[in-house]
Amino acid sequence: MKARHILISSLFMALAGGAMAQSSAPVAPSSTATNGAPSNDPFVQKRQADADAKAQYKAEKKAAKQEYKQDRAQAKAQLKQERKESTAQRNEALATTPAAPVDKSH
Repeated sequence: MKARHILISSLFMALAGGAMAQSSAPVAPSSTATNGAPSNDPFVQKRQADADAKAQYKAEKKAAKQEYKQDRAQAKAQLKQERKESTAQRNEALATTPAAPVDKSH
């Protein structure tokens, strides 16, 4: 049961990552927003690329965490429902089964 939940959550994360990669528009570097033109300095370009990659990672991580929380809440609700059904079945079985005689000789 636990392996199934892990498999399902990893599948959702993979699908979400693919969907995000397809649907997200390229992010404009902030240096172009401030200067109007990208810098020719390789250090500035690397710093900007690193900042863009970090922002993308944070967005993907936030989305994955949100999906994980949803999956966990669904799994918890399913577990509660299964427990409730199991308890009802057990109580029904106990109600229909005659009680065993008790030995009171001790």
